Amino acid sequence: MSSKKKEQLKIKCVAYLSTDGDLYSTEKSENKQLRYLNDYAMAHGIDVCRVIRRNGMGQAMVNEHWKHMAQLIKKGFVDGVLIVNTEAVSVSVPDAFYKVGQIYEAGGVVVTVDEGKLGMSVRRMKEGRMVLVNERY
Repeated sequence: MSSKKKEQLKIKCVAYLSTDGDLYSTEKSENKQLRYLNDYAMAHGIDVCRVIRRNGMGQAMVNEHWKHMAQLIKKGFVDGVLIVNTEAVSVSVPDAFYKVGQIYEAGGVVVTVDEGKLGMSVRRMKEGRMVLVNERY
């Protein structure tokens, strides 16, 4: 595959850093997580355009960050969200589905290092035909 084709296949993503633990070690843990995400991104054709840090804040702040990332996708600045795993951003399985659904509704994709690209076989009408929400990827 030529390098030109590799460039075309890259998805622009927001890297969302979310770690648990005490506030004193949060920055160090998030920096490790960023290196981990960057390594995964380079190996899988993902371009990390922005980085958003949780900074040890609670679940309410994660929800606000998630809404902000969905807006970035709707506006066309990025194509998706890159996280380590869904446990880092959600408190339950329904919460994880809701957050992934928000990103898919915005037209983006959620990629996790541990679980891969998260899929939802949600369909909608587009130009008179039924398509998957994330058909462009």
